Amino acid sequence: MSGAVTRTGLVDAARMQLRVIGALVIREMHTRFGRQRLGYLWLFAEPLLLGGVIALLHGASGGEGIRSSFEFFSIGFMLFQLLRGIVSRAPNTINANQTLLYHRQVTLPDLFFARHAIELAASAGVMALFVVAGIAMGGAAPDQPVKMILALVLMLLLAQGIAFMVGSITSEFEAAGYFVQIATFGIMPICGLMFMVEWLPPDWQEVALWMPTVHLFELMRDGQFGEQFRTFYDLSYIGWWIIGPHLLGLAGLRIARARVGLE
Repeated sequence: MSGAVTRTGLVDAARMQLRVIGALVIREMHTRFGRQRLGYLWLFAEPLLLGGVIALLHGASGGEGIRSSFEFFSIGFMLFQLLRGIVSRAPNTINANQTLLYHRQVTLPDLFFARHAIELAASAGVMALFVVAGIAMGGAAPDQPVKMILALVLMLLLAQGIAFMVGSITSEFEAAGYFVQIATFGIMPICGLMFMVEWLPPDWQEVALWMPTVHLFELMRDGQFGEQFRTFYDLSYIGWWIIGPHLLGLAGLRIARARVGLE
């Protein structure tokens, strides 16, 4: 009987937390885009325009095959946009929502979860549009869409762990947020967005694979192009990169919560 009661309590707690996150998502949307529903379109319009322009520019660069394909750069950019959107918005998450913490149901991770849900919805939605656009332009349908979805989810988790760490640090040292903004753009040439590991010399392949995001772009392209190209990725390596920042970030958030003195 006690076990059933415990399970019921956990389910009720989970439902409560989901309602809290849902309310935070709505508040974040109102704060970011205003209360006019037309403003919500910008959530999808911004990454759609950025990804489309980047893909078209590379497509007009005169390369051959995949090196200049619209699908390669447009879909790849959305994976990068998910990482950049989550990490770049982390610095002001706590300070901008500090008053909400007076509600005991609201936790610091909830503030991040709400923002991350919005970024995931935008990136996944625009990515789906780019897949359809690529097929309409004469490209092939994705070989294994499940791998593409897995890459998106893993990038979300990787970025989330980093965001927890960044948020906890910048709640104490606000100036550190400026370096985060620079870093999110600075990693673009080395994150795996613009190349495949197969294209690199053997020595550089080993160096590139130290970067966890490279594995996720390789996983995305494995699902996108299948056996047309050789891909390199290690999901266990990504797993450790997800677990480590989450543990450090959650510990940092506990310290930050104690610092703001709301418990």
